[in-house]
Amino acid sequence: MVNTVFKGDLAEVSWGKETGLRLAGDNSANGWAVAAHATLPNTSVITFGSNAYFHTQKIPDNALVGCLLRVTGGANFTSDDYASTRRVYYITANDCTNNTINVQPAMATTATANTADIFTIDSVGCPTFDPDSTDAAQKVKSDQFLGLLNTFSLPEPEIDVRKQHVVGMGRDVNVHTSGRETLAGGSMELNAHTIKWMKYALGGWTSKSEGEFSTVDDLSSSTLLTELPLNAKYGTPITASFAVKKYRTNDAPQAISALNSGSLTLGGLPSLPGGADGVTVLLGGASAGAAHATTITLSSAYTSCNEEAGADGGIFKTMDANGVPLLGYYGAAGGTALTNCLDIDAGAVAAASGIAGNPVYLCGAVTVDVAAGDFHITIGSGLGARFSVGDYVQIFDKDTHSIPGADATLPTVNKHEIRRVIAIDSDTLYVEEPFLFDHKHESCGVERLQYQYSATTVDTTKDGRRGTPMIGADGALHHGVEHTLFGHTNVPTFMIEQSFRQTDASPGREQMLRLFNGCKVQSAKLAADSEGECKLSVEYEATRHYTDTADVFTPHRMFENTANSFVNRLVSGIAVDGEKPYLFQNLSVEAFGKPVLRGTQFEFGIANQNTTRWYVRGFEGQTADTDQVQHGGTHQPLDITEAAREYTFTFSAIIEDDRYWNEMRTRKHHQNSNDIVFRLNKSGAAATRQSTVITLEDYTIMKANHPMPDDKGPITAEIECAVRHLKVVETNPYFTL
Repeated sequence: MVNTVFKGDLAEVSWGKETGLRLAGDNSANGWAVAAHATLPNTSVITFGSNAYFHTQKIPDNALVGCLLRVTGGANFTSDDYASTRRVYYITANDCTNNTINVQPAMATTATANTADIFTIDSVGCPTFDPDSTDAAQKVKSDQFLGLLNTFSLPEPEIDVRKQHVVGMGRDVNVHTSGRETLAGGSMELNAHTIKWMKYALGGWTSKSEGEFSTVDDLSSSTLLTELPLNAKYGTPITASFAVKKYRTNDAPQAISALNSGSLTLGGLPSLPGGADGVTVLLGGASAGAAHATTITLSSAYTSCNEEAGADGGIFKTMDANGVPLLGYYGAAGGTALTNCLDIDAGAVAAASGIAGNPVYLCGAVTVDVAAGDFHITIGSGLGARFSVGDYVQIFDKDTHSIPGADATLPTVNKHEIRRVIAIDSDTLYVEEPFLFDHKHESCGVERLQYQYSATTVDTTKDGRRGTPMIGADGALHHGVEHTLFGHTNVPTFMIEQSFRQTDASPGREQMLRLFNGCKVQSAKLAADSEGECKLSVEYEATRHYTDTADVFTPHRMFENTANSFVNRLVSGIAVDGEKPYLFQNLSVEAFGKPVLRGTQFEFGIANQNTTRWYVRGFEGQTADTDQVQHGGTHQPLDITEAAREYTFTFSAIIEDDRYWNEMRTRKHHQNSNDIVFRLNKSGAAATRQSTVITLEDYTIMKANHPMPDDKGPITAEIECAVRHLKVVETNPYFTL
């Protein structure tokens, strides 16, 4: 008999990021329009048409319930314009088949939207849609691997049932009313193969890859793999002065006589010394070699080598004499001159201007400033056509952001960001997670990042192609991505997808699927001892609980249909040979200027003091048992707001001297002196391995207990520190965390 019970061995859980939705009108039904609901009071219906980028990528029925919608009413919807009226609308339903969204209260305007009329749905609680979603097989982009789970608990809903005793009607409860719904108690403990969950506890992060390169497929014919870099000049052929230089070698740059984008061939490349199939090179316009501190002179006009570079400023990439990629900034471009140049990476301007024939690649231009919280970026239409859904967009930015620190002058990080592209609308890329920072168009540039692997197996001669992050057999990390994490005002939200099933058969009535949206990390701990893996523990809450009641939701089966190839495992965050956790024997700690050689236990803690909030907001409508979200979501929380953040650090060590006691006794406040540094490395022989560095630069010892051991053995000090600032840097094979 076929099994008829839900079993844990067939349970699945995955997660995804949250992003908003944005849609501009077009003066027709192909854009969007508003009408009064036919039966529900105080309700408007927004119908979006075929020009919506998410029209054919269906958003599951009622998955938007509980989200907030705002209007920029530049033409027909001025009465609903958020900036001038502060009107905000609450989504009570959405229908993926009919392409409608219901909002309450009713909007002030019923009309067809003009091109200047834009509605935006906030990212909090809004699931990232999946381009493969359909009416019959609905899904969201919850394709991320949670990690090596030891334990996992969902924020199970709990109903506040109000019990009413009525005078004169006996001792029993006479009336029950259902109050608010609480979604607390979510937790997980993982063997940490990455520290990505620290991002959701801290809130601030930057990401920097080495960017896009070219890979030689066949030296005899000068053929490149796959395609040219995003902003290389396309044509058949282009005869401007190009150059290539081999990645991380001291070989001299080589001149390229012609570039043919149709056949992906480079004239002159057979002269590349020491080359072999699969060699990585940087392709760009050739430097004239006229060394200058602030000006870079090219051998050909910058427009003849680059498709859509910003004339009023942007980002260039070059290599030093040893083939190390470097980023720099130019303030203006005209003819063959890049002027007002500055280093982003030390030595970039000198390498670009002083090494004759060195390649200088200009990143693609951003045409509209990006605001913090935007989940779209506008680039030139020609560059937009070269992106595909599933690619990643890298923003390199010369501007910096000050992060919390103990220095008299706050430390800074460049505002580099990477996001996955989930939809493309001509020259606009929509991404799966909002941008954290403002980006001025003249201060930044974009690159296209792709995971490039063979279809089924790793080709050691050609994989790691075009700058793809890759872990070799010896544990070496190639083209690693550096993620810097730090405390920020807000922490990002995420969604959890959980499914139970009775059999391995296709989804249907034998499954139970739930989504938890608007999740925020309440606290996180990273601990290690001398017994095994580094443990990462996370506690979180949610704002919305969604249940598939129509049996049309397709869940993610992590290793069956999601992380089922080399590329897809990278996308999901569990790279081949990168799934092993950090182990205690590869950890090291420095404290008070010295290594802690006899440490036995370490633990970092982050507490966000989040508060879950419900608001007075009635639902004017009818409810049914089949509703995916009950009561229009009004019983569920609307916000989880952050409050005071606190960091803790504790460790135990067998003592050799009295330094811990003296540090506590003398009440020393370490402000950017004698940092506590926690280093984690993956196992492997290679020097370049996946690694994490956690730095505490502002702390005070609160306790330094030196208890008498009952067993008369070594004395172990138990140290507890109060910490003001925490910074985490992880280098790993993933474009995003």
